[in-house]
Amino acid sequence: MKGLVVYHTKYGHGKIIVEAIARGLEEAGHQVTVTDAGARDIGGDFDFVVVDSPTRMGRMMGPARRFIKQELSDPSWKGKPFIAVGTGFRPKGTAGKFDEFGARSAEQVYETLEKQGLKPLMEPQKFFVEEMKGPLEDGEESRALELGRSAGQELSAASTS
Repeated sequence: MKGLVVYHTKYGHGKIIVEAIARGLEEAGHQVTVTDAGARDIGGDFDFVVVDSPTRMGRMMGPARRFIKQELSDPSWKGKPFIAVGTGFRPKGTAGKFDEFGARSAEQVYETLEKQGLKPLMEPQKFFVEEMKGPLEDGEESRALELGRSAGQELSAASTS
């Protein structure tokens, strides 16, 4: 299958996360194109999409929102699987306490893609940074790689059934 992986990043964390997800998808046998949310006229015939946005003030950022509304509103995307990803701040030593609020953009990406008629492959995926400008929490890049691998296997299984 052929996938599009889209990200917007302010400090580079989203790009690290989506590149790891893309590597996992490729390891599972999928062809992946990674692009910034500012890209237009992406072309190609894609079978699935992964969209990432950082969280700012508890929301998905504008470039990701615009990409979804402008590029993924084409009827050819309806019914195709998606993975919604968000990155966000979680103060050191608070693992679990802010998970509901941190990286909320993942939920907004999910809702927006679902409204466009795409089908979720899984629940919204949240990745965390320790401080506002980073770094990513320990293990987040590895977790993103594993997410890509497992999503790739799931996509492969769905395409053969």
